[in-house]
Amino acid sequence: MKHNEINNFHISDIENEVHPSIFIKDEDYDLFILRIPQIINDKLIPVSKAFIITDKSYFYFDKENKDFVDLKNIDGFYKYLNNDIDSILNIVTSYMSEIEQIEDDFYDNKIDKNFNKQWFSYKNDFIKMNRVLFKCAEVMNILISNYNKDDDYLKRNFEDLQEHLHRAHRNSGMLLEKIDALHNSYIIENNEQMNRTVYILTLLSGIFLPLNLIVGFFGMNTTSLPFSKTDDGTFLVINVLFISVIISTILIYFIKKR
Repeated sequence: MKHNEINNFHISDIENEVHPSIFIKDEDYDLFILRIPQIINDKLIPVSKAFIITDKSYFYFDKENKDFVDLKNIDGFYKYLNNDIDSILNIVTSYMSEIEQIEDDFYDNKIDKNFNKQWFSYKNDFIKMNRVLFKCAEVMNILISNYNKDDDYLKRNFEDLQEHLHRAHRNSGMLLEKIDALHNSYIIENNEQMNRTVYILTLLSGIFLPLNLIVGFFGMNTTSLPFSKTDDGTFLVINVLFISVIISTILIYFIKKR
């Protein structure tokens, strides 16, 4: 297959690195672009792969060499797609193992301090993967619909590829739900810890507020303060403070009991 045999508009689509999945019928050929998620440098990046289907053969466009590679027949076409779709399933399986490990750590109370950052990274990947796989499965269905009359080989085997894409899409949606559920649990746990902290501070305030009031009262530089002219005035003030603590504690106990 040569470039001059392809419509210029289709050439720009074929060379586009971020073109979405699509199936286009032309007079002399069919254009099939499949955008699939791949792991590149430890990052999830959707990659567009273009194919030209003619009456005689199947071609894959090599974007590095800017050339069409002849896949010979439908068997070669199937094997090429099957390798890519298997890699998608491996990516999803790997993500599932990572999320299961995070779940186990979470339930064992081993929450990562950077969980929010981790959650955002996973959520971004899962949303991207879910959106790309949905379009992949949709375009694969169009491909099968256009060719299932020619040879039952395509219907029999390519529907298997379509099932794999649907499974990967469902699992990516499940991963998205799992990571959101974990994040909600994390927020609830943080709120519970904050509520416990505020509760303890409230109890301490209920105990020490009367004491601060009494100490502030007896600390005023004014005349005629109670117990200021008696020999055991300090002892009496300490008794007042002690009684205040007991009363405050009893009141807090009954309020808590209610």
